[in-house]
Amino acid sequence: MAGVQAQELVSSYHTHLPDSRTAIVHRGFGSAADERAWTVVLAVSLPLAQLRDSLWLVGVVSHLLQANSLNDIGFNPRGARWEEQLAVIWHRASWTLYGGLLHFCKHEIDNADPPDTDEPVRGYQPTKRVIILHGPFVGLRYHQYWTSWWKSVVEGRLHFFPIAQDYRIRGSDDLRWRQLRGSFVLRVSSVGDLGLLRKFVEVAYRSALFVFPLLARHEYRAEAGVALGWLPMGFFVYWEQLFDDLSRPFPHFSRSVGVGLRWYPNADSK
Repeated sequence: MAGVQAQELVSSYHTHLPDSRTAIVHRGFGSAADERAWTVVLAVSLPLAQLRDSLWLVGVVSHLLQANSLNDIGFNPRGARWEEQLAVIWHRASWTLYGGLLHFCKHEIDNADPPDTDEPVRGYQPTKRVIILHGPFVGLRYHQYWTSWWKSVVEGRLHFFPIAQDYRIRGSDDLRWRQLRGSFVLRVSSVGDLGLLRKFVEVAYRSALFVFPLLARHEYRAEAGVALGWLPMGFFVYWEQLFDDLSRPFPHFSRSVGVGLRWYPNADSK
């Protein structure tokens, strides 16, 4: 049911199945400059065509809003991310193989004021913090039912980015996202369905590969939570570490813990 991964892409929170729908909100604490205080994710798979019994052509659209808490109402939007995918998904028994083309973009919003306040500051200059990634991806997902109530999932995904742009004005040479060429994600999750109570735990790892010079950066995320069987929502706690949370015009390491709520109307297919 979890489907989250430690990476910058919106769809990292989404499971690649023809009928997947995702809605998540989580509140983080301790992130650098409080930039990851709030994260809201919406994503949906659109089954465009069933090519064969177990072969689908699917579109995926998703949106992520990131906000800090540094204004009067404790919710100060800082960045928005959009993502579109066209994917072929082959689902067979315990295996799901998928691949396709992805377009990702990140934009700063509400940047007429400084990032840490909603009050005008004399001399402040708005910044442009746009990230664009475009390229193919391929993934493999395997689930194993150990008992009638306990299931584990292992998933790996490769992204390649022949097109990458970073318009941040002060990006450092070693982490300019225009030099990102690919990433690898691995996640392992376990779900226990105990009648009316569902428990889950997940860990995820991401390696991002930059070039000129060759450089790898790493991210991690862990989750644990519970859900009631009659309610299509899961409550979870999480810990994550990001080498760049994309919130500032320069690389911005961040580590945070938090709590969240996930809506999953088709949990049985996860």
